[in-house]
Amino acid sequence: MLDARRRQLLAAAWASGGVSALWAQTAPAASSPACALCRERLQTVAALQARLPAAWDVGLAPEPVLGGQMLVVQAGARSAPPLLLVHGLGQNGFTDWMPVIAPLARQWRVVAVDLPGFGYSSAPQAKLSPTQFARVLERLLAQLAGPPAVVVGHSLGGAVALRLAADFPARVARLVLVDVAGILHRTAFGKHVTIGQLPSEGWPEVLKEPTARLRDLGHILVERVFGLPDLTAVLRDNEWLWPLLLRDRSNVNAALALMDEDFTDIVYTLAQPAQLIWGELDTVAPLRTGELLARRLQRAQLHVLRGLGHTPMSQAPNEFLRLLQSVLQQPPLRPSPVPPADGPLQDLVCTGEVDRRLGGRYRAVRIERCTALQMVDLIAERIEVRDSIVQMTGVQVRSADVALAITNSELVATACDFEGRIAIRSDASRLDLAGCRLQAQAFALQALGRSRLVASVCRIRDALFQGNWHADRELEASLLDPGAPAPDAAASAPGRS
Repeated sequence: MLDARRRQLLAAAWASGGVSALWAQTAPAASSPACALCRERLQTVAALQARLPAAWDVGLAPEPVLGGQMLVVQAGARSAPPLLLVHGLGQNGFTDWMPVIAPLARQWRVVAVDLPGFGYSSAPQAKLSPTQFARVLERLLAQLAGPPAVVVGHSLGGAVALRLAADFPARVARLVLVDVAGILHRTAFGKHVTIGQLPSEGWPEVLKEPTARLRDLGHILVERVFGLPDLTAVLRDNEWLWPLLLRDRSNVNAALALMDEDFTDIVYTLAQPAQLIWGELDTVAPLRTGELLARRLQRAQLHVLRGLGHTPMSQAPNEFLRLLQSVLQQPPLRPSPVPPADGPLQDLVCTGEVDRRLGGRYRAVRIERCTALQMVDLIAERIEVRDSIVQMTGVQVRSADVALAITNSELVATACDFEGRIAIRSDASRLDLAGCRLQAQAFALQALGRSRLVASVCRIRDALFQGNWHADRELEASLLDPGAPAPDAAASAPGRS
């Protein structure tokens, strides 16, 4: 009976949390025959040690936070500044970093680990969340008794590095984050890994509009699936169930826990500088996440590796190493601000266009029947969108009335600011907001016709609510109040006519 219930809850959690999609992307790396140093190939730490340079310190150490033992690998002079490498999902563990450990060890005291539940480390009976892993790594850094470390994290490891820096700032000097997973809300993540976002540049003109509309339909279908009751709440509210239901399934455990964690406070308050490295074609952690972090972290810079995916250290190790060594030596640079307008602000109108890119400063912007429209670093006093599919990045709207009015449209907005008496008024539209700030004298978001709202690490300040917004909601003829309980189930998502 327990096994049947266990399978039922796991299946429900996978469907509602998108874990199957995440694991499908990372599983090939975990079982790759090229992983000659993995536990499934060598079986024992002694066999691993025999394959690594004799000067490296390799061994299992007691892990006092979650229990059991953790593999710790150290290379380089003990007097050198510490550099901690944190891996992502998959049983490769620390071996994902093998192409860079020896070169980095010429200058750094490199410390690489297999997180609890991965590689050669034992699997604890616990929820394997970034918060828990951060506690584990804090104890490790304390035992090393050195100065604050530079922490390099990939995928899940990037999320763990963010949590470590936020919760234990004295242990972390700065960060290098590589293709970080888990920052977007699970619905936004599900749309990315199953459908993708807007068409990329270079598509044939005849295909751009129908492709964008097809993806629009796909987003509706994904939103309907993710709009079902969040059955992972069973695990969230009963933490004792994690080891009971997910024992010997560390990847699933960690993936579920990753998507259950909210990084909103970290994104807006992290003090340490961060360099971001991202594969342009990442199908697990979208480049959109890199843009979000680069624009919202206080001190961050994004470096994009063209033509590479989620694991650039294995796909192009030499190129990745050169970039990593470079960013380890320099502070992040902030993007250049949008230049001031030359003369009075003008209005901008886009009607019936496909795959156009807009930027600059304007008074009012009106978008109608446009498809795959991209607005980047645009500043305006008001934006109106009707019957369109639009992507905004770094857009700022400050209005005396309604900052953004959107009707019968799809909007994907990243690191945007909407400020007005009403920040956003939505009518029969679908909004996917990531790292957006909504500030209003009256209401942050007013829904007229039924609208679907997916928010990832957003912040709201209005007459109803002040705080974080990381949720999936559907509203009709109502005002958004993130502090109110979400409905048990979302109705059918609105579509575009």
